[in-house]
Amino acid sequence: MVAILLTASACGSAGQQGDAARCDTFTLGALDDDSHRTAYYAIEKGHVKSDVIGDLKVDYLQIPALIQATASGQYDVVGTSLPGVVNAREKGGIDLRIVGLIQVQTGGGTKTFVRNGSDIRSGRDLKGKTVGVSGFGSSVMMMTQMVYAKKYGLDAKAEGGDIKYVELDPQTMYSALNKGDIDAAVMFHQAGWRASNDPGLRIAADIDNDFREISGAWLVGAAYVVTGDLAEEKSKCVAEFQRMIGESVAYAEENIGELAPEISKQTGVETKFIEYWWNQKSYRFGGGTDPEWIEWARKFYRLAHEDGHLPTNPDLAEIVIESSGK
Repeated sequence: MVAILLTASACGSAGQQGDAARCDTFTLGALDDDSHRTAYYAIEKGHVKSDVIGDLKVDYLQIPALIQATASGQYDVVGTSLPGVVNAREKGGIDLRIVGLIQVQTGGGTKTFVRNGSDIRSGRDLKGKTVGVSGFGSSVMMMTQMVYAKKYGLDAKAEGGDIKYVELDPQTMYSALNKGDIDAAVMFHQAGWRASNDPGLRIAADIDNDFREISGAWLVGAAYVVTGDLAEEKSKCVAEFQRMIGESVAYAEENIGELAPEISKQTGVETKFIEYWWNQKSYRFGGGTDPEWIEWARKFYRLAHEDGHLPTNPDLAEIVIESSGK
C-alpha cells in the first residue's frame, strides 16, 4: 500500500477569502451498494444542505478499490474497512482518524452459503474447500476468519491454511457458487440477500451471529476516515460532514418507503432488498461515533490483534474524532 497522504488540496478550493472553515467541495469514497446509496440520498437530492460544504460529492467504489483509496489521497473522506485503518496507520505510516462508524450487521448480514446438494453442513466442513470472498483486508473477511478459527476450529489464515480463498466481486461470486465453480461463498448486502432467497442455496455458517457469540459485539463493517492533517486544517468541514451524514441517514430511516422505490428506479435493484437492509434487524447504517458502536469496534480490534490478524490494537480514544454533541 502506497503511503500517499491526503492533503488539504483534496478538499477543493476554500472560500473566496481563503476561509479555512469552508470547503467549496468535499469528497467521499463510499461503498458501491444500493443500500449505501440510500444513506446519501438526502445529500445528493439537496434535502440536506450546508453553508460550510458547498458540494459533498460521493463516489461509489467496490471494497478492494475502497481499501486502496484509503491511502491514495483521492478523497477527503473514505469509508474503509476497520483492518484498513490499522494497516494504513501501522504499515503505511498514515495518520488516519475515524470520524464515523458505519454498516453494523445486526443478524441479517454475512453468511457462508453453499449449494443445497453440497456435503458441507457447517463451517467445520470447509477444510480443503474453495471459498469465495469479496475483499481481502475487509472487515467481513477478518470477521469470517475469526469465526472459522474460533467456532469451527479451522486454520483460517488467508494463505497456507485449511481454506483456499478466492476474491470475486459479489455478483460474480453468487453466479460462481450456483454454477459450482466454488464450494462456498461468504456473502452479504445484495448478494447475500439474493442467496438467502435462492431455494438452491443454504447457510452453512451464520457468520455475523457467530461473531457476536464469540466476541460479544456486532460487526462494524467500516469507518469514515480522514488524515490527521486534514482533520486539523479542515476541522469545521469535517464536523459539517459528520452533521450532514447524520441528517441524511436519519432522513433515510424515516422515509425508506419513499426512498426504496426511487433507488430501485435508478439502479434496478429490487425495492424489497433496500427495505430489508434498512429494517434495523439486519443492518444499521450509523455514521456517527456513538459509544456503543465504538465499543463494538474496540472488541473487533482486540480480538483481531489477539488472533494475530492485525499488528496492533489501536487506542480508539486517540484516533476517533467524536461527532458534535457526542
